[in-house]
Amino acid sequence: MHTEASGLLTELNTVIDSREMLTTLVCALVTGAIGLLIAAVRRRRRLSWSVLFDEPINRGPAPPNGLNMWEISSQGREIEDGSLVVLDIRNSGGQDIEESHLAVPLHFTFPGREVVHFKVRDSDDLHDLIERSTDTLPPDDASKIALPALPLNRRAGFKLLVLLVGSGSGVRTGGIIRSGRIVQRAKRSVLYQVAAAGAVMALLTGVSGGVWLANQALNPVAACTNGTLRVEGSTAFAPIATQVKNAYEQSCQNASITVVANGSGTGLQELRTSKSTRMIAMSDGRPTQLTEDAGLTRRAAGVVVFAVVANRQLESTDPGLFNEGLTTRQLRAVFSGAKGYKAVGRSADSGTRAAFDSAFLGGQSSSFDAAPACDAVRAGDKETACTAETTMDLLNYVNATDNAIGYAEADALAFFPNIGVVPVNGHEPVREDALSGDYPFVATEYLYTAGAATGLTANYLDFLTSDAMTAQLRGHGYIGCSDLGDTKLDGACTDH
Repeated sequence: MHTEASGLLTELNTVIDSREMLTTLVCALVTGAIGLLIAAVRRRRRLSWSVLFDEPINRGPAPPNGLNMWEISSQGREIEDGSLVVLDIRNSGGQDIEESHLAVPLHFTFPGREVVHFKVRDSDDLHDLIERSTDTLPPDDASKIALPALPLNRRAGFKLLVLLVGSGSGVRTGGIIRSGRIVQRAKRSVLYQVAAAGAVMALLTGVSGGVWLANQALNPVAACTNGTLRVEGSTAFAPIATQVKNAYEQSCQNASITVVANGSGTGLQELRTSKSTRMIAMSDGRPTQLTEDAGLTRRAAGVVVFAVVANRQLESTDPGLFNEGLTTRQLRAVFSGAKGYKAVGRSADSGTRAAFDSAFLGGQSSSFDAAPACDAVRAGDKETACTAETTMDLLNYVNATDNAIGYAEADALAFFPNIGVVPVNGHEPVREDALSGDYPFVATEYLYTAGAATGLTANYLDFLTSDAMTAQLRGHGYIGCSDLGDTKLDGACTDH
């Protein structure tokens, strides 16, 4: 070995053996370990949130001019003791968050306050997912918003604008994220808060204007005509017709509208007999018995979604009934007298029955003509089938009768605690499955008049089918004609 190389190695060994080198190596190891720990922590999933704004609206004495600074209403309800909360929610961890990562989805509670309405901002993708989810705003807690399990890419986020009423304060959160955590972000510096406040005020200016404009857009404008109008027929569509009647009469106080739920066939027969220009007949689907020369004018309003329902006692004998549901073949067997069930159908002139027969029985009648009326069947009777005249009659019977299974308009179930929805072929009576064509138990709702509608009759029909009223009726088991474009139901409102 050359002398120069030997001397260099000796000097290098001396440096390595020195305390300075040992200290350097220890520092490097500690720093590396800390870096790895930080990296590991950053790689964890983390969903963070903060309150950008939480202030009352229209509280305290009114200003001298008698007008509040905020003029906010939601679906016709004036918000006088309200408050507005803006939450900022984002993925602040090192990984993307998938739906499966949320063992318990994120939820927010506003103690002492009731959620009136909410909007999602800064994320078009999450807007539809959150606002259309059936998991949002659970009916058992009006102070809570439970978000669905949602995907959120790393560093992505959105804002949640919540309109509330009540005198409470504060925001609580909950949820469980696998291999991660949900945290509230700490308050920033005063300078940051000032800047954020300015941004929030700018946002609120746009939001308040947007809320006002949105409410104006969602508040249908009625063309008022004095007089009386009678709307008869479909017991499935009657609740929707009643909502429209109430909204119209609120705007037009000199109009008087009566809604009578007496069945599609009865309503149509009344109109054919009376030929009254102050009457509308509601029909689920187009009845075969109505001839084209009856002198009636038909107008499609939208699509009604129906549900197969059963008494919850059946869960003890058929555990999968309300989860897996029934196939079309099994449903046919039930309504052909299968043992273990008491099938409850509608009378022959019911539009709901016609829709059921068309969806699941291949258009063949469910042969209930010989079945007794449900109100004549006693508890000990061995009848395997009975008929009900109206939706409410059917639901009351199914709600009170073990082993009973029937069908009804999907939005009418909230007041019947002993009734559950039975999925068919793995699909439930929800808007998405109906629009995709996966759930077939739907019917076009037709509104009939004697000749061309005029006056109050025409104005009520225009009001009902307007885009603004269609928007208000979303989520009520009804899909307006204007919402059917580019879906499997496109064409359901076409007169053919």
